[in-house]
Amino acid sequence: MAAMHEAEELPPRECANCGATEALLRCSRCHGAFFCGVKCQKAYWPFHRSDCYRNEFADQIENREPKFARWMRSHRKLAVLKDDEVDRLERASKAAVGDTREDVMDSMYGRLIPKPAEPKYSGEDIVRMRRRDEDLSHMVASTSADMLEWKDITVPESLGMDCDSYKWYQNQTYVEVHALLKGCQPSKVALQLTTTHLSIVLDTRPLLSGELHSEIKSDASTWYIENKILHIIMMKRNRRGSYASGSTNADTFWFSPLQKGPAEATIPVQHPPTSYYSSYAELENGGPLALPPPRSSHHNAQQNSIMDITAP
Repeated sequence: MAAMHEAEELPPRECANCGATEALLRCSRCHGAFFCGVKCQKAYWPFHRSDCYRNEFADQIENREPKFARWMRSHRKLAVLKDDEVDRLERASKAAVGDTREDVMDSMYGRLIPKPAEPKYSGEDIVRMRRRDEDLSHMVASTSADMLEWKDITVPESLGMDCDSYKWYQNQTYVEVHALLKGCQPSKVALQLTTTHLSIVLDTRPLLSGELHSEIKSDASTWYIENKILHIIMMKRNRRGSYASGSTNADTFWFSPLQKGPAEATIPVQHPPTSYYSSYAELENGGPLALPPPRSSHHNAQQNSIMDITAP
């Protein structure tokens, strides 16, 4: 076949087996050989099989660039490389370790869309990867229920803060604080909660302590420990539907659990976000807030009223 820039003279079409020139059919696989029938194709197959291969790239471009497609098939070029793939070849040529240029070429040619070949692993590599997968599966299986539940506690955007060891968020009715008992037994939790004050000490480590951002309603607030997570639910005294004298709905928003709370627990906004005004917990029959009880499917649940000040 002539070079790409030269005029191409196509050879006469004839059956590769018997030489017939009438009613020829082209090989559907390689598109390069012609036969007068199935009988001749089968008879000639022992000689044709070494040159018969599919070229998907040539198949794709044959209708619009037939000359280029024939050139690809005659030269057995099974792919066209893009600039980034040429760069891979050049890097492989200069690399002291890793895949060689021949390895990279083998991973590219023979594919319509050149991609790196699948990695080849030795027996030792396979055993090592299997052990790693088993260790990972064991680690996932051994993940405690409290950590899974802790991850499920999500903080709505601009309505609270995730402070790593504790999370808090709110709506127009109540404020929730959730603390993870890292290495602390429930019996070592010291909690003080009044209408104006909150103090949480895990063993000997203070977590939160100070005056609450605003007063809470004592008879509708509670706390409990479940799966090594301390849950505190506090109903706002100044809330939607029960505003303090001279206050508005915006005044019910808490920027932090405490009046002088740490920076990481303070919502960095100047005004309540729009989403706050659509967050509201309904009251049952006009009575106190229906607080969520501990889920019976978990164990180690302890629930207390606001009158208790220290976990048993």
